[in-house]
Amino acid sequence: MQFKVPSRSDMLWMLAAGLPPPGPFPISDTSLDPGLFGPSSVTWRVMREPMLLLGASRALLMQVAHPLVAQGALDHSDFTSDPVGRFQRTVAWVTSVVFGTSEEALAATREVNRMHRRVQGTLPEEHSTAAWGSGSAYQANDRDLILWVHASLVDAMLDTHDKMIGGLSDRQRDRFVREWDAVVQIMGLPEGSGWTSVAAMRGWIDSQIEAGVALPGAGSRRVADVILVPRLGLQGPRGLAELTGFITAGLLPEVVRRHYRIRWTPIHQAAHQALRLWLRSTKALLPRAIRVSPVYEFAVARAAGELGNHPVLMDRLVRQPRLA
Repeated sequence: MQFKVPSRSDMLWMLAAGLPPPGPFPISDTSLDPGLFGPSSVTWRVMREPMLLLGASRALLMQVAHPLVAQGALDHSDFTSDPVGRFQRTVAWVTSVVFGTSEEALAATREVNRMHRRVQGTLPEEHSTAAWGSGSAYQANDRDLILWVHASLVDAMLDTHDKMIGGLSDRQRDRFVREWDAVVQIMGLPEGSGWTSVAAMRGWIDSQIEAGVALPGAGSRRVADVILVPRLGLQGPRGLAELTGFITAGLLPEVVRRHYRIRWTPIHQAAHQALRLWLRSTKALLPRAIRVSPVYEFAVARAAGELGNHPVLMDRLVRQPRLA
């Protein structure tokens, strides 16, 4: 797979055309409840950034880099027949867990856990790898698979924030990782199953990659073809799909990108870095809907007890255009 090197005007074009439609507003409870994280959390600071949507595909590609996760998607997901709907449901779950009330977070996750109980099968010969032979069994509620999917998401959000937005200290990054142990728990794993620092989490991710446990095989590449092109229903010409694919590819670790057979040259790397630096330097000039998520603003107003007394405010936030 190969991507053209884009220009800054391509980035503006992409932002003007819009990313995949976000779907219905994901939360509605106006109870005075901060949810799993709350306004003072690093998670709310990180996840309020709509530009993190550019890292969503990075998270997906890291998740399905694990051949068993990829096979589960191929056997049980509708991502090939309804990629936009699949994308919207994934984003809705993440935003409900992050910004919803405790009950909204639990309800969204109960539904995911219910679906995961049916996700099981075996790896076919054509998708086997050095680490996973033909007939290797998988179950979505397997502890190691849950941790891999979880770590891939947390790492993608931090990495995208660092490269596209910036501003977090090492202490804040570590706190972000620790805060997400709450999500591991509602996914069914014991307290403390997560990591206490970025270094510990990324060390574990690297160990899975180095052991070949989470290196893309043929099944992973099948999923990647859908994720990268045509970029989940992106509006506009194919060039926009290629641009978002380029952004995603540049966010991947080099060894994972290579096993996905994505051609990446020093020219690609330099262009990717230039786009990231340009985006960080011009972020303050972008429209507010691209800088601050309306879902975050809804959650802040709810936690402050403002929504019940200001129905017009709630209606404005729900109706406001948004990326995610």
